[in-house]
Amino acid sequence: MASLSSLGVGSGLDAESIVTKLVAIEKQPAQVIATQNSKLETKVSTWGKIQSAFSALQDAAKALNKSDFWTATTASSSDASAVAVTSTSESAAGAYSVNVSALASAQYIASKPFAAKTSAVGQGEIRIQLGTYANDPDNAPPAATFNAKAAAQEVKISIGPEDNTLEKIRDRINSANAGITASLVTDASGTRLIMRGSTGSENGFKVDVTEDAAAPGLSALAYDGTKVKAENPMARTQLAGNAVAEINGISVSSSSNTFSNVLEGVSLTVGKVTSSPVSVNVTSDTSSIKKGIDTFVSAYNNVVSTIRVQTLYDEASKTAGPLQGDATARGLLSQIRSLMGSETGASSVFSRLPDIGLDIGKDGTLSTKSSKLNAALDNLPEMKKFFSNVNEADTTKNGIGQRVAELTKKLLQDDGAIDSKTDGLNSTIKRNKDKIERIEDRVTLMEARLRAQYSALDTNVSKLSGLQSYVSAQLAALNKN
Repeated sequence: MASLSSLGVGSGLDAESIVTKLVAIEKQPAQVIATQNSKLETKVSTWGKIQSAFSALQDAAKALNKSDFWTATTASSSDASAVAVTSTSESAAGAYSVNVSALASAQYIASKPFAAKTSAVGQGEIRIQLGTYANDPDNAPPAATFNAKAAAQEVKISIGPEDNTLEKIRDRINSANAGITASLVTDASGTRLIMRGSTGSENGFKVDVTEDAAAPGLSALAYDGTKVKAENPMARTQLAGNAVAEINGISVSSSSNTFSNVLEGVSLTVGKVTSSPVSVNVTSDTSSIKKGIDTFVSAYNNVVSTIRVQTLYDEASKTAGPLQGDATARGLLSQIRSLMGSETGASSVFSRLPDIGLDIGKDGTLSTKSSKLNAALDNLPEMKKFFSNVNEADTTKNGIGQRVAELTKKLLQDDGAIDSKTDGLNSTIKRNKDKIERIEDRVTLMEARLRAQYSALDTNVSKLSGLQSYVSAQLAALNKN
């Protein structure tokens, strides 16, 4: 007898529907638990938003607690193309008059023209020494003496038959790390070897040459600034010199065009010689300080609004936030609001946020009164104390920023209130998933048992129906006889 393709075919019962409905009834507890888990997962996500909001507030508070935050400066120049200026938190506020009389320069020397870059020059040894040329007023130029640069060793470069062309000598000089850069310049007269040093008078240089008698010509690359022009095979096209300026009447110099150590925390970069003084001003950067305070206010307001929205019941829409009635969330909101409304003895001038122009509204959020905040920023030392003062002996004298940083640290630590709440929710979600899995396993077994039972019923009923048909046929045949 052929097997049945679906439940109920043999018996005539809607067994498939019966089994499906029985299975659905057994699955209902799992569906209820799954709905609960969905709500719990929404709560976990919501706590993640709250955690993120507190983390941003912690970062903003830490920024206010850094000492260099309150000493930030900004610098300006009346002619940045002549004197550009940058400042740091170590800079002292002040006004400076800057005159630039010379820019830093590098020594350049050029060889005579050769037919091509592949022209053979000669063999032997090139020796390069960095140093300072001391001008002799009675014989200048050239300079009368050359003083080797401290800690700069003479660099020796051997030129053999395999590298005696102009271009290969250039490459040998550049790879010798002698503090000299070599290049080739080609024009209608031929190709010249150019040697350039670094800027600054101490980076002048001389080039001594010892020729190989069997392959002469290398002395064409020699240069000594203590000799007169006619005695030098290479021609000097530019002297090495320092940048020279006057700052408030004081003469200063630098081997580069940047004066980085003349004024503490201030860097001046000169770009051209001036015909009149350039005004440079360094002032407290109240703009960046105000921006940091604004960031702190926004971060705090975001904490308040985030918790309020997630715990609120909206009468208009008849919907509740995921954390409505959650005591932990309400407690966190109460803590941070209480802290922000408290007084601090950190400053002798400012004790509460409204004193510096940060008013606390009925909903707990802060609003800024710019005029009052700007006035408070005129007293940066006391503002710094108000936010970032630390007093281990008397915590009532800790600044508001320090208090917020400490509170958020406790809330955000691994065993803090937010972490504990999230862990509890995740544990419940896991237990519920285990319950759902057990229910699904039980339902799977039940469904298999029901299908086996109804399949056996179908088979038996089908057999009985076949037997009934056979008996009926035999009786009909007997009646005909």
